Amino acid sequence: MLPQTMWLKKSVEDQLHNLKAKTGVTPNIAARIAFFRSVEKGFVFDKERDYKLSGSLKLDKHTWLGKTQQVTELLLKQRYPEYPDKELQTAWAAHVEDGIASLRNTKSLLGLVEEV
Repeated sequence: MLPQTMWLKKSVEDQLHNLKAKTGVTPNIAARIAFFRSVEKGFVFDKERDYKLSGSLKLDKHTWLGKTQQVTELLLKQRYPEYPDKELQTAWAAHVEDGIASLRNTKSLLGLVEEV
């Protein structure tokens, strides 16, 4: 399904690191929250859009996804059945970017909990 090593856009990485500084929530946990928020709100990735993964924080998929790995991969396969693994990873990254947009201005852990 998803490749073993995954990464995001640099701007999304920066938002995840800023969120960690404000709330203490690690980037991988924040990425999981952002992904599911994006799916929940109905975001659909358009592979025709030029989407470059430029980040340097490359982690294995188990670290990024943790116990949500199976459900994340199933949701991606259900939503994008024709996508090969590499495009699924790009779709995952786009969902994280979409979901983190509503969380990036969170000022505290309490604020994050209220957002979710």
